[in-house]
Amino acid sequence: MATTPAHTPQRPSNGRAQSPSRTLLQGDEAVPRGLAVASAITLRALIVLAGIVVIALGAARLMLVVLPVIISILLTTLLVPLARWLQAHRWRPAPAALASVLVTLLVFFGLWALIIPGVLSQSDELFTNLQDGAKQAVGVLEPFGVGRGDVDKAIDDGLKSVQGGAVANEVLSGAMLVTQWAAGVVLIVVLTFFFVKDGDQIWNWIVELFHEDRQPVLNEVGARVWASLSAYVQSVFLVATIDAVLIGAGLLIIGVPVAMPLIVLTFVAAFFPIVGAFTAGAAAVLVALVANGLPTALAILAIIVAVQQLEGNVFYPIVVGRKLSLHPVGILLALTAGGVLAGVAGAFLAMPVAAVSAAVLGYMRERREERVSTAVLSP
Repeated sequence: MATTPAHTPQRPSNGRAQSPSRTLLQGDEAVPRGLAVASAITLRALIVLAGIVVIALGAARLMLVVLPVIISILLTTLLVPLARWLQAHRWRPAPAALASVLVTLLVFFGLWALIIPGVLSQSDELFTNLQDGAKQAVGVLEPFGVGRGDVDKAIDDGLKSVQGGAVANEVLSGAMLVTQWAAGVVLIVVLTFFFVKDGDQIWNWIVELFHEDRQPVLNEVGARVWASLSAYVQSVFLVATIDAVLIGAGLLIIGVPVAMPLIVLTFVAAFFPIVGAFTAGAAAVLVALVANGLPTALAILAIIVAVQQLEGNVFYPIVVGRKLSLHPVGILLALTAGGVLAGVAGAFLAMPVAAVSAAVLGYMRERREERVSTAVLSP
């Protein structure tokens, strides 16, 4: 009777050869199957996590390039409807895109025009009120070993630092920073113009770099990502406007100083969910406290809490709905990771990245469920 050579793979009952490695894995009883599966999942998860961290760190090092590109894409989601409306009224693509970008520039510089004069005109008053308020609060810090002399010295040093001194010694570095951000603004303007004008052509060129079999999937993913980004930016823009109008009305009626800068801060902070609302509210309450006293601060706090409740229970669910499907835990983790990796810019970009990831993962889940249902229905 012929014997099977030792090197020949054994054939199972279905007639297909079984590889030696698979036979070895099945015969290795020293490692429980649960531990082997957990090890494989952990290894793959670590590889994916390492890849994400490497990409995030690389993007953080190139933030002056990455940030303008992402901001341009976000602005494009806002400006494309306006450009399409202009084209529907017999505007050519280039003039329509240029007009949309110019409107954005006017809004941008208009916001800065609201912030800078108010801060400069009332800066001395705010510094004085802040100094007086801190001195009045020294009684709260005395049990912790902080005396009036320590507070006075810290305030004097801070005021000297702001009014001159250290700032004057860093004029060169400040000028370099302004130059970098000015270049970033120019890059954002140029990229936004071309994305609005030639966005479809750019996307088609990217898709054509891949194999024809992959192009339908890429087009579907791209459409879902674009819809998710558009829903996020447009809805947050609307909610931010509502917050700024309601809270700003309260600040103006009560008479809080530098109300316009605080209104702009409230608008911008809406693009940082949870953290932004807390920061803008704390700034408004603090200014009201040091400038107008405790009753005014409590009134501003009540207005902010009421508006935030309306936002969380009425505005945000109605405007955003369930388009993004982002859980608050996911939002907090995304904001934390973005802030740790890239600071304020990372926190700003965390939500768009999370929205894109949710759209891609949702599409993958639908494809998997479709394959499973097809396999079940097939004979």
